[in-house]
Amino acid sequence: MTPNPYRAPLLAARPPAAPAVENRADAFEPPTAERGPHRVRRVRSGIGTALAGHGLAVILPMLPAMLTDDPGPVFAVCGVVAQLLLAAFVVVLGIARTVRRDGAGAVGLVIGWMAGVPFAALAGLFILAELAT
Repeated sequence: MTPNPYRAPLLAARPPAAPAVENRADAFEPPTAERGPHRVRRVRSGIGTALAGHGLAVILPMLPAMLTDDPGPVFAVCGVVAQLLLAAFVVVLGIARTVRRDGAGAVGLVIGWMAGVPFAALAGLFILAELAT
């Protein structure tokens, strides 16, 4: 069998492997006690922001609906548009927070948006039923 011309030549001895860190125990830094509550606050802040956005997306479409003669369809269309704008806002703000290394805030936004969708839908249907009467 002939030697492979594409293979690197063998070294006489392997080079010594240098340790990446002097002491492996020094490489690990445990999280500080302040890090946990701060992260929880950022998640709660994101949840509150998304829920407040749902509140605005339900209340604000009532303004143009009250100015027309037939408020039901106007409220329904404006409510759907407001929820779509809120979803786009949550995505953009979540990406911006993730880029700024605030993953906890981005997660809070998503949790708040997902938790608020059923309540916003029920509130919107209730308001729509009240406007129809």
